[in-house]
Amino acid sequence: MNFLGIDIGGTKIALSIGNENGGIIASQRIPTDPHNALATLNCAAEVIETILNDAGLTADQIETIGITSPGPMSSRERMMFETPNMKGWTNFRIGDFFENKFRRPTFMQNDANGAGIAEYLFGACKGLDLIYLTMSTGIGAGIMIDGKVLAGPNDLGGEVGHNTLDINGPQCGCGKFGCWEAFCGGRRFAEEIRNDILANNIQTAILNEAGGHPECISMKEICNAVRKGDEYALKRWDVFIEKMAQAVGILLQTLNPRAIVMGTVAIHDGDLFLPQMMERLPKYAWQGAIDVCRIEASALKNIGELAALAVALDGCNHLK
Repeated sequence: MNFLGIDIGGTKIALSIGNENGGIIASQRIPTDPHNALATLNCAAEVIETILNDAGLTADQIETIGITSPGPMSSRERMMFETPNMKGWTNFRIGDFFENKFRRPTFMQNDANGAGIAEYLFGACKGLDLIYLTMSTGIGAGIMIDGKVLAGPNDLGGEVGHNTLDINGPQCGCGKFGCWEAFCGGRRFAEEIRNDILANNIQTAILNEAGGHPECISMKEICNAVRKGDEYALKRWDVFIEKMAQAVGILLQTLNPRAIVMGTVAIHDGDLFLPQMMERLPKYAWQGAIDVCRIEASALKNIGELAALAVALDGCNHLK
C-alpha cells in the first residue's frame, strides 16, 4: 500500500510517499510562505505530482493522505487555527484542499500527535501504550492508548507543555505562569539564560561556546557548557532537570504508560539528560509506574515525514 504524507512547518513542508512499514519511496521539501497558504499548497500539489511520477504512481494508487501541522488545529475540520508564525494559514481548510485535489481520503493531526502515531506504528516501542514528547522549541505530547491517539474533543489533549509546575514561575508564551514549557522549552530556556547573561554580565562557558555572541546561545551551547562543568551552566541545568523530572513524573502517575519516547534534546544529549532525570523521577512518581515504563530517546529518523505518513496509515486503518 502507498500513502502520501504532508508535514507542514513554519519554514518548510515535507512531502513524502511511503508504505505501511514506514519506508519512504520518494520525498521532497518546499519552503513555506507563512503569509499565503493557497500559494504554498498549490506549489505543494505540483511537487506531489512530480514525486508521484518519480515513484511510478498515480494519485489513484495512494490509499490515504496524512497531514501534520503545528497547533492549535482541528483534526475534524482539518485546518490550523491562529498560529503566531503562520498568520496566512488561519482557518484555511488544508484537508479539503488536498482531498479535492487528489480525490483521496485525507486525515490531519497536530505534529506531536502525528509523531506519537509514528512511534506506535514504526518506532522501537511499536504497539505499546506510549507518550511521545516533543522536546525542542516547545513541549507537546502525542499520547497513544490502545492504539488510538488521545486528542480530546477539540484537539487539546497532549498539550502537556502547559501543565503548571509552579504558579509563581516564569510567564509562558501561552500567557500562563510556571508552565513546563516556560521552564524547559528549548527556546524559552535559552532566551532566559541569554537575557540573564546580558543583564548581569555573567562570565560563563555558555558564552564561550557561543563564540562570545549571546544571540547564538541555544541548547547545544548550554549542554556543552554543562559537560565542561561550568558553575553557572550547572546551576541552570539543575533547575531544568528537576522540572523535567517533575513533569515526566506527573505523566507517569497519571497515565501509567509502557513507554515515554522523547525527541530533540533526548536524541542529541540523551547521555547527559536521561540518566540525571531518571535519578530524580522517584521523587515525583511511584516506583511501580517507573519500573514498567521504557523511557528513551526516539530512534526514528525524519520524524516529521514519518508522522505525516503515520497519520495517513492510521486513517486508512480506521476506515477499514
